[in-house]
Amino acid sequence: MVKIGVCDVNEDETRRTVYLLESQMKNDVIDKDNVTIASHTLESVMLDLDDQRFDYDIFITELSFYNGRNGVELAKRINKAAPSCNIIFYTNKIPNELDIYESRHVNCMLKGRHDGRLVMTTGRLIEALMSEKSKAFIKIRFDRNIIILDCREIMYIRLEGRVTKFYIVMNEKEKKIFYEYRPLSEIMKDLPDNFVRCSSSVVVNRDYVYMYTHQMITMKDGREVKIGRKYSDVMKSKLLNLK
Repeated sequence: MVKIGVCDVNEDETRRTVYLLESQMKNDVIDKDNVTIASHTLESVMLDLDDQRFDYDIFITELSFYNGRNGVELAKRINKAAPSCNIIFYTNKIPNELDIYESRHVNCMLKGRHDGRLVMTTGRLIEALMSEKSKAFIKIRFDRNIIILDCREIMYIRLEGRVTKFYIVMNEKEKKIFYEYRPLSEIMKDLPDNFVRCSSSVVVNRDYVYMYTHQMITMKDGREVKIGRKYSDVMKSKLLNLK
């Protein structure tokens, strides 16, 4: 599911942008089955960022807010908290005093003049996010916090009791564990193709597989993982492609 956030200088302009996108979803220009759109004020976005609850894939924001606040500073905060988020500046004007390139963003366009471009850009981003190549990061939720993990650093994922644990490689000597309450079947949908489920309770990143037999996988950290009978054929076909 792709999450889009919209933040504008006032509620009326926010509603206008949300309506523009939702009308295109009804016309099937934007994928309506895999997208949610949420409205925000600048204050509510800041609260989400402060509380580590910001989890948008695409964020559309105005550049000029009240009291001298601006979208570039907001974008810089989003860049830091959610580096995988695609930011679009959708603005009434581009103030001369702002350098929009101080922050990472995918496009900057003017309201009214570039509505079609906003729809086209958003549609293309959604399509890219739904493709396999986009799954470089995964969002997990635990204790009301949202954490964005780089999938390349996940060695394996294990269901232990009711908690799913993500084992992250920090360096050769250090590892870290993150937690989430979510079934592996749902997590698998958000992972790139190099992740393979080898039992009812374990998913491994094949980039970290050291060796394997028909019954057992040995990870590069020495951990041994049993291959469930139900998953043996899929494991065999996927691990045969190891270089």
